[in-house]
Amino acid sequence: MVPAYMLTIDIFAKNANISETEFRESIAPCLTYLSALKGAFDKKPCSDPDVYQDGCSKLWSARYVLMISVGRERGQYLSQLYQAIFRLIAFEFPNFEVCAEANQWNF
Repeated sequence: MVPAYMLTIDIFAKNANISETEFRESIAPCLTYLSALKGAFDKKPCSDPDVYQDGCSKLWSARYVLMISVGRERGQYLSQLYQAIFRLIAFEFPNFEVCAEANQWNF
């Protein structure tokens, strides 16, 4: 069985006054990091995040989902790298709330 690893990163704006354009421009570096990570394992580009606005609070949020399928040994290193990427993204976006989750499936 080949394991697949999925990283989900959610970024939430803390300021309701930010526009969608400003929000997308602010989080653009995150896509660069994730595309570089995916490019190290796979030739398919990382897709744009799903960006949406909460109806009640009017806050913008984005969800990035990155899936990579590698062998078990390389996957152990990938899991550690996921955690480092998450910390980097959280550090670079102090004005946003950042949440991440990493999962593994065997196919």
